[in-house]
Amino acid sequence: MLKQELQKRNLPELKSREEMVEIMQREVYGYLPKNNFTWSVSEPKNIEIRYDKGNVIHSSVDFTLTNEYGSHTFPVHRLLHQDGKKRPVILCINIDKRVPDKYLPIEEITEQEFDIITYCYTDITSDNGDFTTGIAPLVFPNGRTNDTDCGKIGLWAFANMRVLDYVLTLSNTDQKNIAILGHSRLGKTALYTGMMDERFTFVFSNNAGCAGDAIARGGSGLPDADGNFAVEKEYRGETIEVITRVFPYWFCANYKNYAEQGFGTDFDQHFIVGSIAPRNVCVNAAELDYWADQKSEQLCCLAASEAWEKLGLDGIEDCDHYLTPGERLLNGNVGFFMAPTKHFLSRHAWNNYMEFMRRHLNK
Repeated sequence: MLKQELQKRNLPELKSREEMVEIMQREVYGYLPKNNFTWSVSEPKNIEIRYDKGNVIHSSVDFTLTNEYGSHTFPVHRLLHQDGKKRPVILCINIDKRVPDKYLPIEEITEQEFDIITYCYTDITSDNGDFTTGIAPLVFPNGRTNDTDCGKIGLWAFANMRVLDYVLTLSNTDQKNIAILGHSRLGKTALYTGMMDERFTFVFSNNAGCAGDAIARGGSGLPDADGNFAVEKEYRGETIEVITRVFPYWFCANYKNYAEQGFGTDFDQHFIVGSIAPRNVCVNAAELDYWADQKSEQLCCLAASEAWEKLGLDGIEDCDHYLTPGERLLNGNVGFFMAPTKHFLSRHAWNNYMEFMRRHLNK
């Protein structure tokens, strides 16, 4: 049934990884800044030493990015095991500044085998149209001047990549098993980060929806009888017109060209998911997150799976129905699960991402 549903969407065929990366940069997210930055970190400051019976210490460092236009510093939190073993690492670019917080239940997470690195996205640059905050003026000292200049998603992704530079210097990092995780707008950021930086073996996209992990063609972005788009009503998915009107600063200016028709001329969001092959990607949809268009999220994973299959690998597991809450498909290189939640990075989601990672470590 799902393959028939997918055929109705009339998606363009996947291209080579290089072509898809170029298209998604040029038409959606913009080009990343040239990496003429240096980075440095302060000495770690211990914050909490009781996690996992003292086996995990929560510390932070001040992370500084510098180029010829100045520097910007933001805090990076580290939840690191102290047993000297090489550990897989999850980088979580988080919405909240607090550690722990509702999106980051670290007392439970740290009892698992993963080290966690986390930082708040607005400490990198603000979530608005002001390009004079954080690292933005270092990247755009004269403001954004081209229609292909990246928006805030590109700046957050660039910071993810620089923090990864640092994580790779830590002696206990398992360099072959590093994940990037983000929720909502940061799920889009995680996908873009994973597309651009192949050092991330795992990419976790949580409720990213429109311009993230949901295909746009044939999506459920329909107004209600009054012409309004309602976030928590079924079949009311977000559209390119809405997202580029409300959040134009997330993307490059070119993305607005597709607002009226509602989808890219020769691309769709399966390009960004497919560009991650042959590495691993896992997407979480939420039962009540209609704005993200859960059906289009699952179909996106199905459409992108061809990129893995062409390489002799496994895409998403065979499934003939849209998932119900609690169901999960974690055995393929493309994972997908349906959380029994609203729009949220929940404990349920964290546990599934970690289980997906376990199943694919060192493969």
